[in-house]
Amino acid sequence: MNTLQAPPKTDQPQYKITDKDRSRAKRIDDAWNAYEGEFIKAFDKLPNEPDLNVISNRIVEFVNASNDFLFGKELQITVPKGAPAEAQTFLDDCWGRKETRIPFLLRLGLNGAMAGSAFLRIVPGRKKGKFRLVEIDPSTINVETAPQDCQTVLLYCIEYCKDEEDESGKQQRVYYREEISRIDPPDIAGDNPESGDNQEYEDEDADGLDSDVTWSIQHWTQVAQAGMQPKNGNWIPAGDPYPWPYPFSPIFSCQNLPRPNSFWGYPDVMPNIIKLNDSLNLVQSGINVERKIRRILFAPGTGEGELHVQPGKIVQLPLSDQKIEAVQAASETKSDLDFAANLRSDIDEETGVPGVATGRVDILPRGITGIAIELLYGPLLKKTDKKRCTYGEMIIEVSKALLVLNNMRSSVSESAA
Repeated sequence: MNTLQAPPKTDQPQYKITDKDRSRAKRIDDAWNAYEGEFIKAFDKLPNEPDLNVISNRIVEFVNASNDFLFGKELQITVPKGAPAEAQTFLDDCWGRKETRIPFLLRLGLNGAMAGSAFLRIVPGRKKGKFRLVEIDPSTINVETAPQDCQTVLLYCIEYCKDEEDESGKQQRVYYREEISRIDPPDIAGDNPESGDNQEYEDEDADGLDSDVTWSIQHWTQVAQAGMQPKNGNWIPAGDPYPWPYPFSPIFSCQNLPRPNSFWGYPDVMPNIIKLNDSLNLVQSGINVERKIRRILFAPGTGEGELHVQPGKIVQLPLSDQKIEAVQAASETKSDLDFAANLRSDIDEETGVPGVATGRVDILPRGITGIAIELLYGPLLKKTDKKRCTYGEMIIEVSKALLVLNNMRSSVSESAA
């Protein structure tokens, strides 16, 4: 690695957040709202009446099922045979015991399912040899990649805000910005022994990383009026930039599901699946409203008064020609139930998670065989295998980086998850 140089100081952030970035953050927020049951209500609640909307949250069911298949069991992260015992102890300490590791990985998987990519950060502790692993909210992060290589990150931009009061008690919004920039000195020029032409080469270490690359970390703040967006040119540096003197950045990421020609992967919760869930809730709410209408009673000839009808009691009317009738409404319940079942099936197909995996056992045929069960779970198993490749590679790279940070480079080569 070349001699470490001081990171260049910039008065203003380099990255400019685009409309595409804002659209992605909005999509992530919509996915979380759907996961937490915030769906469109088809009917307004009338005063003094129960809410007739039926909200069936299929998002939380299939996301949890997929995530449980991926990270529901303890994941062993080991160093290769022959590595020092202290290297394995160190990795176990960083990733935490079972009760810590599984929830951490489940949170990581949930972030990826909502955003399309999951992010993890290595945070050095105050004591030497101590490191924390922290998952990053994907809605707060934007990424700049190389023009012809969407997997080579040039800059990570993390931005978030919080509302607070100033000294006078006036509400204000404080924005925080962090940029982690790649610093890559000019490559070494030399002769290519195969072609005979002068070409530029990148020095690579044993892990295939550009060995002369380092990273620069810098923070900014900006105070704006409550509800206002930050303005370019108004950022105040929060200290000087400081170096991260390694070829890998402190942030690691992976695609949730493979997506070509893009840094961001595919999320589990796509906008069309949320719309399918909204349609399912509309149909089920309509069935509930129809059942309510069919239970409305009226009494011709009794005037504008009200009759108090109670369960288990018979209402006696004063005149023989007076009677109590129920509203007659053409029933579409059967066709609506069939349509709702089709919508559930569409959600199963779109997500690759069969209803039986979320606890819906009514779809299981009688006398089901092992082959039939394998076919039922086939889409989910294939989806899980894809995720194991993407998340597994990130876990391996993080483990290698931890060993390097703790001066255990000799144990890096084949650490595996």
